[in-house]
Amino acid sequence: MHLPRALSRWHLALALLCALTCACQKVDRSAHEAKPEPAAAGAGQSPAASPLDPGGSPADTARRIIRTAELSVETDAPEAAARKLAALADAKGGFVVSSDTGRTTDADGAETVSTTIVFRVPVAAFDEALATVRALGSRVSSEKVTGQDVTEEYVDLEARIRAQRALEEQYLSILKDARAIPDVLAVQQKLGEVRTEIERAEGRRRLLENETSLSTITVHVARHIAAVEASGPGFGRSVREAGHDSVVVAIAIVNGAIRAVGVLLPVGLLVVAPAVLLVRVWRRRRSTPRLV
Repeated sequence: MHLPRALSRWHLALALLCALTCACQKVDRSAHEAKPEPAAAGAGQSPAASPLDPGGSPADTARRIIRTAELSVETDAPEAAARKLAALADAKGGFVVSSDTGRTTDADGAETVSTTIVFRVPVAAFDEALATVRALGSRVSSEKVTGQDVTEEYVDLEARIRAQRALEEQYLSILKDARAIPDVLAVQQKLGEVRTEIERAEGRRRLLENETSLSTITVHVARHIAAVEASGPGFGRSVREAGHDSVVVAIAIVNGAIRAVGVLLPVGLLVVAPAVLLVRVWRRRRSTPRLV
C-alpha cells in the first residue's frame, strides 16, 4: 500500500536533484554567455565602449558607470542661478531632485546666501551640463566628479536572473507531475524561494540601470555679502543706533554715580566727619583768649 507513495517521493527527490544539477550547469553557462558581444569592426562605438585590451581581444562594451558630480559656485545672484540650473536639467531631459535656499551670518556681520540644487541628467549630457555649471558663476570654489563602475555586478545579476528563471521552469515542470500533497507543498516552497531571488535580483538590476542611465549633479551656489554691505547705509538706522548709544552712555553715567556714592559715603562717615570735628575743636581752642 505504501510502495507507490514511496516510489512517488523517490521520483520527486530524483527530479529535484536533476533540476538542481541542470540549474548549476546553466549558471556556469550563463556566466560565460553574459559578456556582451564585441563591437563589429568599423562600426561606430558608444562613448562608454572600452578599447582593445593588451591581448588584442575586444573588451566588454556598454560599460555601466554611475557618474556623480558636486560643485560649489560663487555668483552674485544665487536665485537666478538656481532657476537656470532647473531649466538646464529640463532642457537635457532630466529633472530637479531637490532645491534648498538658506542664509547664514558670520560673527563679523557678513552674510552668506546659498542655494543647493540637486538635479539629474542623462549620462550623454553629463559633460555638457558640467561645462554649463562651471560657467554659471564668477568662480568655482570646489569641484568633485566621481565614477563607479558597476558593469561586473550588472552582468552577474543578469546571469543570476537567467539561471533562476531556468530553475523556475524546472520546478514548474516538476509541480505538474507531483501528485501527493507533501510533494506539491515542497515544490511550491522551493518555487517561492526561487521567485524571491528573481525579484531581488531584478530590483537591484533596475536600480543599477537607473543610476547608470542618469547622472546626479549637486551644485552649491553662494553669494558672500560683506559686513558693510549687509548693514546698509540707511540714515534712519544710523539715527536709531546713535540714540541707542546715547541711552547706553547715560545709563552708564548714572550707574557710575550711584556706585561712587555708595563707595564714598562710608568713607565720609568714618574718616571725613571725625576729621572735620577735630578741626573745628582745634580752631575754637585757638580762638579762645587765654586768661593772664
